[in-house]
Amino acid sequence: MDVDIAVIGGGPAGAIAARLLSRAKRETVLIERNLKNEKPCGGGLLSKAFTAFDIPLELIKKRVESIRIVSPNGNTHDISLSTAYLAIVHRVEFDEALRKLAASEDTGIIEGRFNDIRHIDGQSVLTVKTTAGEITIKARHVIAADGVNSTVVKRMLKRFPRRIYTAHEIHSAEGGACNMSHCEFRFGSVTPPGFYSWIFPHKDGISIGTGSEHTREVDAYLDRLVSAHGTKPNGQRRGYFIPVWDGSLYYKNGVYFVGDAAGMVLPFTYEGIYYAMRSAEFAVAAILKNKPGLYRKHWQEAYRKRYLVMRALQRYFLKNDGRMEQLVSLYGHTHIREASMRLWTQDDTKINLIGGFAALIRKYGSVREADA
Repeated sequence: MDVDIAVIGGGPAGAIAARLLSRAKRETVLIERNLKNEKPCGGGLLSKAFTAFDIPLELIKKRVESIRIVSPNGNTHDISLSTAYLAIVHRVEFDEALRKLAASEDTGIIEGRFNDIRHIDGQSVLTVKTTAGEITIKARHVIAADGVNSTVVKRMLKRFPRRIYTAHEIHSAEGGACNMSHCEFRFGSVTPPGFYSWIFPHKDGISIGTGSEHTREVDAYLDRLVSAHGTKPNGQRRGYFIPVWDGSLYYKNGVYFVGDAAGMVLPFTYEGIYYAMRSAEFAVAAILKNKPGLYRKHWQEAYRKRYLVMRALQRYFLKNDGRMEQLVSLYGHTHIREASMRLWTQDDTKINLIGGFAALIRKYGSVREADA
């Protein structure tokens, strides 16, 4: 099979890339190993994604209107998200809907496992195992959107990105329905160092979880969190990896790396779905102009400073309980809450969100440049 573009991976990044390419009348196939796969994921993404990528609002299972942060000593602050709410989706349904939108633009969908890639005479030659047997696909361009455990990355770069292991359980809500309208982030004793624990609304109740770079310690911390919360799980515990961003992977030998395969996850919050789709959008723009360097250029102009600031804040504030306590106390200031929400939810690079936020931290906190 000869095509213009092959997209490997049918999650949000891959599906958005395929849809945009097909809409531009470029012959595109999307390869997904399991069309019924349910990724263990909180399913939260910024509501602006639905407008930005013309996604049906009916896919939203829950609107999260505020965030609650809890310090090691139990101090709390509630932060309103205003109009920039967090949308909770069911990943199986959401991913399938995005693939159907791509198919409606004439993307070809292949259910099969990508096995290998070779580069011959300026083309990428893919081998894909399907239920009908192995097929070969020749493509002028390839988009690798096959997640944190990317087989494309493994084949081409002989490595995986740095990763954090997370685990979560779904717990039934009291009374059989989830009325939780906020996402809760907990810091301190129920959380591995350098990370946070969460309690989020879920379509089947609530999601309770935590994570760490040290895989073996996650279950013990999650046990403590579950015990402290007092509810019971309605299903098995599930674990999965989240990539850690380092900003190094964009394009190599005709392949564009997007989403989790490129580590495009926002430091500190580890929000990834929206940024995965944006990375796909930037990669598509580079393909349509046949200028691979545009992908890195556009991404860095839009998000590099934001990612660096969020990483610096994570490294400083999540270092120990004292700094976590300081972090939560900062959110007692209205200006800090408002600046945080702008930094997290706005994409306007013409306003100095990052510099403004750093100035407020210096005014109300005591972050030392050496620690950041």
